[in-house]
Amino acid sequence: MAHLDVAALHATLDRERDRRGLSWRQVSRETGVSASTLSRMGKGESRPDVDAFASLVHWLGASADDFLRSDGDEPEHELSAPAAIAAHLRARRDLSPADIDALEAIVAVAYERFAPRPPGND
Repeated sequence: MAHLDVAALHATLDRERDRRGLSWRQVSRETGVSASTLSRMGKGESRPDVDAFASLVHWLGASADDFLRSDGDEPEHELSAPAAIAAHLRARRDLSPADIDALEAIVAVAYERFAPRPPGND
């Protein structure tokens, strides 16, 4: 059975929001999705309806498939290590958006290099 990974969607929205230097209210205006829906998604209290999901994915320039998971995929509430680190970095107020982008890029490269790989994929 497939489900929407709301945590991954919200983390991606937050990263893009930061990259564009927007507030959540501005994201709400640009996407047509209510600020309360965006807030509840961030708290894990809500899922967007189909139209809101389509609008958010379109705003991101992403594919809906990027946020759909099948049973056995990574749990919805658990972000990947790079996404969790990125979320922590975005919460820091002592870092500029450019610093955060640079650190996220470093983490992504390091994770790609050192992440565990299935046997035989060395």
